[in-house]
Amino acid sequence: MAPAELETYAFNADISQLMSLIINAFYTNKEIFLRELISNASDALDKIQFQASQDPSKLESEPNLCIKVTPDKDTGSVTVEDTGIGMTREEMILHLGTIAKSGTKAFMEAVSSGADMSMIGQFGVGFYSSYLVSEKVRVVSKSNDDEQYIWESTAGGTFLVWKDTTFEHGVLKRGTKVICYLKDDQAEFLESDRLKELIMKHSAFVGFPIDLRMEHRKEEEIEVEEDGAPEKRRKVTVSYSWELMNKNKPLWLRPPESVSHEEYADLYKFLSGDWEDHLGVKHVTQGGQVDFKALLFCPRNAPKDMFDMGKMSQRFSIRLYVRRVFIKEFNDLIPKWMGFIKGIVDSDDMPLNISREMLQQNAILKHIKTGLQKNIFSMFQELSQDKERFKSFQEAFSQCLKLGVYEDHANREQIIPLLRYHSSKSGEELVGLDEYVGRMKPGQRHILYITGRTKRDAARSPYIEGLKRDGFEVLYMTDPVDEYAVQFLKEYRGYEVLSCMSMDAARLLDHRSEQDLKAELEPLRRRVAELLRPTVPSLSVSLASGIPADCCARLAESQEGPVLELNFKHSLLKELGKHSSFAEVSRQDDLAADLGRLLYDLAALESDPDPKWSSACEKCQELLQALNIGDSEAADELPALGTLVSEEGEAEKIEISPAKAADEALLSCGRCVRIARPDRARRAMITFVDEDAKTVDVLYPKPRSSSQEEEEEGVPIKYVQSLEGFELLSPVEDTVFKFGSAAKENGNLLFTMKDFEAAAEFYSSGIAKFASRNIQRGDQVLVRQVDSEKAKTTLIQSTVLSLDAEGLCELSNGCEVPATELLPICQELLPLHTSLYMNRARCRQNLGRHKEASQDLTAVLGLWSAADKRLLQADPEMKEAEEKGLTVFSMSLRDRMTSGLAARIEGLYTAEYLRSRSRLARGLARAASQDVKDALARNPPAATVKQLKQLKAEVQAAQEKQRQLNGPLAKELAKLVISLRGGPEIS
Repeated sequence: MAPAELETYAFNADISQLMSLIINAFYTNKEIFLRELISNASDALDKIQFQASQDPSKLESEPNLCIKVTPDKDTGSVTVEDTGIGMTREEMILHLGTIAKSGTKAFMEAVSSGADMSMIGQFGVGFYSSYLVSEKVRVVSKSNDDEQYIWESTAGGTFLVWKDTTFEHGVLKRGTKVICYLKDDQAEFLESDRLKELIMKHSAFVGFPIDLRMEHRKEEEIEVEEDGAPEKRRKVTVSYSWELMNKNKPLWLRPPESVSHEEYADLYKFLSGDWEDHLGVKHVTQGGQVDFKALLFCPRNAPKDMFDMGKMSQRFSIRLYVRRVFIKEFNDLIPKWMGFIKGIVDSDDMPLNISREMLQQNAILKHIKTGLQKNIFSMFQELSQDKERFKSFQEAFSQCLKLGVYEDHANREQIIPLLRYHSSKSGEELVGLDEYVGRMKPGQRHILYITGRTKRDAARSPYIEGLKRDGFEVLYMTDPVDEYAVQFLKEYRGYEVLSCMSMDAARLLDHRSEQDLKAELEPLRRRVAELLRPTVPSLSVSLASGIPADCCARLAESQEGPVLELNFKHSLLKELGKHSSFAEVSRQDDLAADLGRLLYDLAALESDPDPKWSSACEKCQELLQALNIGDSEAADELPALGTLVSEEGEAEKIEISPAKAADEALLSCGRCVRIARPDRARRAMITFVDEDAKTVDVLYPKPRSSSQEEEEEGVPIKYVQSLEGFELLSPVEDTVFKFGSAAKENGNLLFTMKDFEAAAEFYSSGIAKFASRNIQRGDQVLVRQVDSEKAKTTLIQSTVLSLDAEGLCELSNGCEVPATELLPICQELLPLHTSLYMNRARCRQNLGRHKEASQDLTAVLGLWSAADKRLLQADPEMKEAEEKGLTVFSMSLRDRMTSGLAARIEGLYTAEYLRSRSRLARGLARAASQDVKDALARNPPAATVKQLKQLKAEVQAAQEKQRQLNGPLAKELAKLVISLRGGPEIS
């Protein structure tokens, strides 16, 4: 290059002062230079794109619009290249040195007043930030309107401009290269990983692709000859590749309906570093005084240090972008209790300086802050419409909401409707204050709550027993933060929030008028009238006053007929009104009917001159037993023995016509098929085929034990399947083992198809085969034995000592029992025998036949209790059972070989677990609890222990519910019995 071609220019005075400030500044955040250069490159690309929209020929020289960042360790430089609009010679002189910019002076004034130097780009002079890290900057640029020129300066007050004739830095078709020759102490910016970090932090959402030249180093050991001897050395191979940095797109610039959940999830994970998807998202586009766009995300889980007060004030939640270029993170745009929210705000209306000291006084940021909080609450409301998602939200962030009630006075009214609590009527669900108020008792004027360490402690508080008995709902506040939040929760929707531990609570709640009491018992009146209508058609029921206090009901006469007057002030009526059996829709119709008839009988006795109180006492005793069924023993769970087993198997059978079942045409009338729905399959006979609608009408046959058949019309043909071949064949007589194994295998296949009735039929055939074995002298059997002390019958093992010609067996326990009432035991086939019972019990559980399922499981426990322990331990083949037990249907025909002591133990605790499930379904909570206790005592594996403990919690909850539901009513009935017998009055 000839010296004559060099042109030297002096910087404008303001720019010289600016560069002097930058060069001499002791500023640690020097990484912003890359952000500013990429931002300028993006602006240049925007400009050429705008020109091309009016004149497409502008892009012909270089149609590819992109930004490239290249670190070069050899020259110690970082190059930022774009294919934007480029600059002519005159534009380089004007824009990079001599033109006086208004932002230059404004920026220097802002810095001198304490503003952050990272804001330099917002003053239009971001290019000069390159001198924070560079001792020399060279700009190579090519415009569509000029040749390629070079600008260079060391920031010494002058700069050089010359025409590029040597093309040392390559030939540009169009665009600009900014080459920063770094200072010696800024070598960190030569590392591609460091540049990648900066681009992902500041420029991840720039609208044009940013490619970074990545360096890859690979080390390997090689052998070299050194003085004739091989020596291992490390060889480093360096390779380079281009990698796209900004894969994430600025989704907030797109319409919400065009953004998929996966795109939102990817952006959320990029922002938060979370590995799970977000729980909720709010896409914000706000105009008016301040225009901004935002994306707000609610995580699924709270950070572990959510309530670390030291970290809470330093947790950055909202990232601020200006024209998709990252500026800074804020921790004070939203309240601290919202710190779990992650988000992005992008606004072009930001002020020139945003120092932390001026944040609260800045009007634009105040508008953004208000808008963000408003939209976050809107997101919470949207979450509350989805029950499952809002439950997850409450589990993760309920404490944050309560902290907001405590410390965020401005938003308290919006937070309170989002609160959820367990209550005395909500069970395992959560209830909000709106729902609580909506189902308050007539005349109730307070929202009641109780605090406690756990839900169980709160529910057992003596302060709420009377309130729950009177039908009041009580909120359980069990979080430590509740104690603080409730201080600011004085009232809601005009109802005072009152602690049940308040001395005035009971007095305040007793102020109910007669109208309120009548309104409370009106559903009971209608229900009693409905229950008594079949037996006393002309009877009417009313709630009356003036009845003696010790009388719960009386009969009166009216012109329309007899009237049953109920004393709405009587404690028995109050308890009946709260009992679930008197709900509008109840599954306890029999109990409700008995209670209704008891009221009528008591009323009739009151008007009888010679009342027979003994009959009323007996009815009360029967009702007491019905209410306490959960605490009763399971007395009807003994399985059928002897010939009754075969009769039971016959009752399970379903008639199938083999000829029609084997017909070639599947969809034909009279054909026996299987209707296989996703939840259950059943055998049926086709009665009509509608080919146009592609449906069939079917008739479901019932077992022989029932005379009723069920019809169904319009079954889609996609659910119609042919029966299995073995279902159409008559059973073949074989040995007990082969017959039982085949029955089990066929039953397992049908069970996997969810045809539980058909599966139970095959299991029953195998069980009947075991029961049909001839009993001989010396055989072990199961027999029923009556325990006179405990007044119950149990299964025990015994041995046949002798057998007479009439089939009467003398047993080792001293009893004489007919052989038709005994169940023979075959020790070698116990695993197969018990698995048939166990599998049939599972079928019956799926069909809701829990009493019969309990009988089968009692048989399993009886058979395993009769197992010969020495035989189980001595047989080496039986040790395979340590790997697999009898809990599921995956066992093959090798049951006899995969039995043993481990199988016996597993069969016992599995049977006890399943029987506990059936007993719990029948309301026998006490018996279910004993089964769980016995199963845990057998030291089952950890996975089973977890299931048993879960079941134990369910049983305890059922017992507690039964006590809460039936206890008060049982107490009133007991008081009634004592008064009827003439005993002392009980308060």
